[in-house]
Amino acid sequence: MMEDGSWKTLGRDYLYRNPWCAFRVDDVRLPGGQGIQYGILESGGFAAVVPVTDRGYVVLVRQWRQPLERFTLELPSGGLDAGEDPLTAAGRELFEETGYRAEGLEHLSSVHTSTGRSTEVCHLFRCRAVRDERGPRPEPTEFIEVVELPFGEALGMVKGGEISDATTVLGLLWTGEWLYGLPG
Repeated sequence: MMEDGSWKTLGRDYLYRNPWCAFRVDDVRLPGGQGIQYGILESGGFAAVVPVTDRGYVVLVRQWRQPLERFTLELPSGGLDAGEDPLTAAGRELFEETGYRAEGLEHLSSVHTSTGRSTEVCHLFRCRAVRDERGPRPEPTEFIEVVELPFGEALGMVKGGEISDATTVLGLLWTGEWLYGLPG
């Protein structure tokens, strides 16, 4: 029995791995002594950025999300390459996905996206977005539509449930608080 309430990992079996994630099943002993299997999605994490233009528009991406089987509006984001600095990844993803360059990239927070299911960490940034005529340069598997919205309209879409991606919701609310002094 673990008196501090922690679980004891007895074994670990990887069922699936690819360059972006792995799925494992841990054999664990619970504090009361019962043994269970627990599924965990491992991820190297990702960086996301809230890009705001001089006109007060936020630059979002519309893309198909297979787990939801629908399109979503999200912040530009992408996985971290091995050993890559999240700040570098945020700027790279903004340019690749939208054709905007990040100026004054500021770290907001690093948050775990689903503590009960995954090791994934999102490194969240905001910046001033400046159009760069050399981009965008999406990866071959990315079919992205760039959507520019007045920031207030995007906040309304969060409150109305039209934008539901947790990272995007968090980034927009925090940036709205910063831009407009809105309660967080």
